[in-house]
Amino acid sequence: MLKRSSLFVALVVLSFMSVTFAGINWKAVWLDSPHDPVHLKMGESLPYLVMGLNGMNTKADLTHSQYLTVVSSDPTILEVDRENARFIGKAPGHVEIRISFSEATSIVQANVVDASR
Repeated sequence: MLKRSSLFVALVVLSFMSVTFAGINWKAVWLDSPHDPVHLKMGESLPYLVMGLNGMNTKADLTHSQYLTVVSSDPTILEVDRENARFIGKAPGHVEIRISFSEATSIVQANVVDASR
């Protein structure tokens, strides 16, 4: 009987943890590195780190979460490589990077400059 109840408790705890991490009750998300605004040279690649704050005021690294979205307003200027968590400067210009996890969203400004100038 003890084994069955222990297994049940473990399953409930694991279910709660996976649902919470999957995006329920997140209050804030932000780009921790590089800071806002992001500056890149054309052809340059820069790693990024996304942090989040959940309802229990616990910070977490969300960079590689499958539930995180990081999108450039113009991928021809700045491309987001989600697999490697990198920004890639493609052409000179200004973009907004939208970062979302559950109900938490932030927008970061980014500039890509011509390296030859």
